[in-house]
Amino acid sequence: MRASMTSMAVSFARRALASEAVARGGRDTIVLKGLSFFGRHGVLKEEEALGQKFVVDLKLGCCLESAGRTDDVTRTVDYAAVYRTVKEIVEGRGRRHELVESLASTIVASVFRGFEQVEHVDVFVKKPQVALMGELEYAGVRMLRTRDEVVGESGSGSLK
Repeated sequence: MRASMTSMAVSFARRALASEAVARGGRDTIVLKGLSFFGRHGVLKEEEALGQKFVVDLKLGCCLESAGRTDDVTRTVDYAAVYRTVKEIVEGRGRRHELVESLASTIVASVFRGFEQVEHVDVFVKKPQVALMGELEYAGVRMLRTRDEVVGESGSGSLK
């Protein structure tokens, strides 16, 4: 019962933070769906040796009013740069992640670090060829974070 109440409280708090982001102008959303990469993340040694496909869906909450009104590409988020950022993380040109949770968290932090107009990120990382004892479409992790949850309140852009 207590765990259920805690889970409900966390869920309520996250929805409240997302609503607050919307109130600050983040009700617009850029969607990048089905970004597909080959990576070597996972707990098993075989996952590192053989690698596997990862699929990432991103929703980036930011105010797009100015870009929509002016048709000026400099007033929006650079989709290609976001794609390159995620690709570099998933394809492992840096850190190898054992957990999909860690991979998703790194993607969120990197988006906030690189794209200051983004106020909230919804990332869904899927492993279609996950090594489980049964058939399934994919295993995955979805994270919804606001900038305030991830970036320091000082405004310096340093990650918590």
